[in-house]
Amino acid sequence: MPSKTSLLNKELILQIVRSTGWISLLYFLGLFFTLPLAMFMRYSDERNRIHYTQVNSLFDFTFEIQIGLLMIIPVLLAVFLFRFLQVKQSADLMHSIPMKREKMFHHYALSGLVSLILPVLLIALIIFLVHNTLDLGEFFRLMDILKWVGTMVVLNLLLFMAGTFVAMVTGISAVQGVLTYILLIFPVGITLLTLSNLRYFLFGFPSSYFLNKNLDTLSPLTYAGVLDGRPLQNEDIILYIVITILLYGLSLFLYMKRKIESASEAIAFPKLRAMFKYGVTFCTMLLGGMYFGEVQNYSLGWIIFGYSIGAVLGYYIGEMVLQKNWRVFGHIKGLAIYALIVGVLILGIEMLGFYETKVPEQSEINSVLLVDTSYVYRNQESFDHVFVPEPLKEQDNIEAVRKLHQQIINDKEIPVELTENHYMIPAFFLYELKNGNTVIRQYQVHEKIYEDFYKQIYDSEEYKRATNEIFHLDVNQIKHLTIHGNAPGKSQVTFTNQTELQELIEVIQGDILAESYQDRTYFGGRGSTIELLVDKDHFVHLEFKPTYKGLMKWLETHELLDQAMVMPEDISKVLIAKWNEDDNSDESPIHFPEQIAEDMETRSDVLNITDKDQIGELLNSAGWGRTHKYMVVFRYDYNDMSDILYLDEEHAPEFVKNYFN
Repeated sequence: MPSKTSLLNKELILQIVRSTGWISLLYFLGLFFTLPLAMFMRYSDERNRIHYTQVNSLFDFTFEIQIGLLMIIPVLLAVFLFRFLQVKQSADLMHSIPMKREKMFHHYALSGLVSLILPVLLIALIIFLVHNTLDLGEFFRLMDILKWVGTMVVLNLLLFMAGTFVAMVTGISAVQGVLTYILLIFPVGITLLTLSNLRYFLFGFPSSYFLNKNLDTLSPLTYAGVLDGRPLQNEDIILYIVITILLYGLSLFLYMKRKIESASEAIAFPKLRAMFKYGVTFCTMLLGGMYFGEVQNYSLGWIIFGYSIGAVLGYYIGEMVLQKNWRVFGHIKGLAIYALIVGVLILGIEMLGFYETKVPEQSEINSVLLVDTSYVYRNQESFDHVFVPEPLKEQDNIEAVRKLHQQIINDKEIPVELTENHYMIPAFFLYELKNGNTVIRQYQVHEKIYEDFYKQIYDSEEYKRATNEIFHLDVNQIKHLTIHGNAPGKSQVTFTNQTELQELIEVIQGDILAESYQDRTYFGGRGSTIELLVDKDHFVHLEFKPTYKGLMKWLETHELLDQAMVMPEDISKVLIAKWNEDDNSDESPIHFPEQIAEDMETRSDVLNITDKDQIGELLNSAGWGRTHKYMVVFRYDYNDMSDILYLDEEHAPEFVKNYFN
């Protein structure tokens, strides 16, 4: 009678358990102390339960430890599990067993998967018991347990299979561990390096826009780092499962092709060694260019220097790893060929002039967005209450934005002395074309140079309504409006009555619509703060500027103006001196308002004002602005504290001009 061959080799499984079972046990203990025990200690005392609220997910419990275990254990298990491939004696011994390679791979790989899944399932069972025993329904649901299990299983399997795949490629355990993390972080790393470097050669390339679009989801490692705030989405779970299956298949394929004598080789397959070497060279080259580009303010010479240093280091590091010897500096031919190819590539990118000069025609544009940051587009689906400005659709505004964009391109070579000015701002353009395409550009521009262009855009009613969130709120949903006085010792004024809220919103909207571009820039950053609470975690903040005459009148009518903003009675004196940029330079030892005020007290060229009418005039005319003519120090009665603002020639009162002329 023929003997039957079992699908499972018990002796091999026992050998695997004896050699790597401790990792699974360690994982279980780590999760036990992190979750069930932590829950028991937190909720077992009825007196302490009142201090805790509902958690968003089970990752809220000692998140850092959970993620640390998740990132380390699967890779560690893959390293120890396939250690036999990396040691020649072990490789010879294991492959002398009368067992097909395919079957041996399945035993090791599936044993590793079970070793990771089992602790997670046991911990989930314990959490379920704790949940029922302590009646924790008010803190988290049973569905939260299932979501935690699903997330942990999917990520564990993916990380383990990544480690298994690398184990088939390399013949050194240490290299396996390092390359596994490099492989896992590679999608994020190469994207970051590539996008950051493209902006050096493509004028207007919106690198920050692309970098802010869910970059952390490109790698399971970076995604794991934000699981406490962004759970795995269904499409991510499906993608990770597919990748896990592909890695399993590729690992099996490579294992079947792998030669036993490749143990102790950094890269087991000769055809992959060149890919490894030049991959390392390319990544370190980009890293070197990005480092010197950021440190040296986008200087092309320093960027090229960074590329050269990075490429040389990367090339020889790759050679040393492959040769397992540091005496590799004579291998220069490959580096020379690589340098030639990269030089041609950079030249090709520089010749993409059509990208840099592209401004859509008026007839092609459906709408255009002009803002000073692309951050509003970052992970919109992951954050509630992110206000995204609306695009402009009026033809006059579209044409004004196009003119600004075209002028920025025409002025590509801005003199160095202007770029070093403090008034450089981002200019982010997003065109929605009628054919469904988009054109996106981002620049750093000197706002004062383009003041006339910005004025035409910012003064339009459409732009003000599109970019101010207060025009997009339902007044009936506003819980309260609070004005925080911007002076030491000032209290706050809060409004909850719906009638008052309706009136206040209308008044503030009117003041914003009446505000000029000059007032917006000159008085920006000063004044009291207006805070609207729309929801428990949805706040809208505005500035109460001296130009908001409608709001000032409304508050004065309700006898609340003195509580909501600085009044002359709050000021003991005002000190005014001609503006000297050296006084506030980085080299100056004086940095704090009180120190500056004390210094001005001793100077003879300072105008000292105590008249309340003149102080009131200064409160309504001092701001920040782009050009400073006079420095104004307000000394408060409260604790003798000080505040610093500035005057330009246009806003300076006559009595100030007369004193210094």
